[in-house]
Amino acid sequence: MLNRTLTISAIVLAATGAAIAQDKGPDIVSIDASSAMIEGSKVTNISAEIDRAGYLVIHNDAAGAPPASLGHVRLNPGRTGDISIDTGAMIDPASNVTLMLHYETNDNNSYDFGPGSTDVDGPVMVGDTVANVAIGDSM
Repeated sequence: MLNRTLTISAIVLAATGAAIAQDKGPDIVSIDASSAMIEGSKVTNISAEIDRAGYLVIHNDAAGAPPASLGHVRLNPGRTGDISIDTGAMIDPASNVTLMLHYETNDNNSYDFGPGSTDVDGPVMVGDTVANVAIGDSM
């Protein structure tokens, strides 16, 4: 099991005015992997919250290289529980993988982010921080 939870909130204060209100950053996004388990080719028992349509994606650590997407599941706005993501291949529980939120940005209902296509369906950012949580070696 994991003992990691990521919750990121962007709070708009009344004193900040319209410039912040027009920011495209998320209101509330979160990934709860505190009960997640790696079961063969799947990561299970995850919950996530996103403020608009997007994806919860499993990325590998890639040892400093751009991470590959191992699997994903589409998320509708709001909170989604009991998420299971199948990678199609066995996952080594000792491997370093990351759960990351991505927005659906090109309205085709298909996860398109990857090599040669990094301008669509990109990671959810809160300021300079990517909405993600590492899993694997902490299990």
